[in-house]
Amino acid sequence: MGINNEYHDDSVFSNDPEAFDETYDEQEDRDLVLNPSDWHDWHSEDVLNMWMSLKQYLEDNHMNNSLMNKASFHDFAEFVRQFSR
Repeated sequence: MGINNEYHDDSVFSNDPEAFDETYDEQEDRDLVLNPSDWHDWHSEDVLNMWMSLKQYLEDNHMNNSLMNKASFHDFAEFVRQFSR
């Protein structure tokens, strides 16, 4: 590997469409079904960002005592996972 990687150069600069096989298939990602623990691992950063933004919004608007006051991050992550299918 490195600067003089002839295999990479051959696949990138070749006229053969089969030479470069690292194509991205978006449909494959949509069809991918993860078990709950893998789903939480894969989306943990995004779900945490949503959770923190939502909690901050509720606090800024003085609604944190009335909405979601007993909800935990785990409950929220499970809710998002159930409705992401």
